[in-house]
Amino acid sequence: MKHLIPPRYHEFIRFGLVGVTNTLVHAGIVVALMELLAPPAFVANGIAFGFANVMSYLLNSRFTFRTPATFSGYRRFLTVSLVSLALTLLITSGVEYAGLHYAVGLVLVIFIVPVLNYLVLKLWAFKPAT
Repeated sequence: MKHLIPPRYHEFIRFGLVGVTNTLVHAGIVVALMELLAPPAFVANGIAFGFANVMSYLLNSRFTFRTPATFSGYRRFLTVSLVSLALTLLITSGVEYAGLHYAVGLVLVIFIVPVLNYLVLKLWAFKPAT
């Protein structure tokens, strides 16, 4: 009973928990800004992305991958985040160009981007120094 979930999956589960937390923080900041200050939505989302991205880096660094947080580590993390955004836009644009329903792109993004993001973060951004 001690190992309901095999230990080899613990890191990926922690990554998922950080992702859910990050999404809630991002959404909370957007809603708070929109309701209190009413900026353009892209401004609210930009501010929320900045806060949530730094929080995500710190949580993934300490909680998920158990590595020290450094400025160079954050630069790699931010690079992965921006490439993930580009991949998301590429997938959704491709689906739209193909004439498919937007939900097809959303499902593809939900299942592809987080897994690739996890692998690149694990193998590059949070790779322990050798």
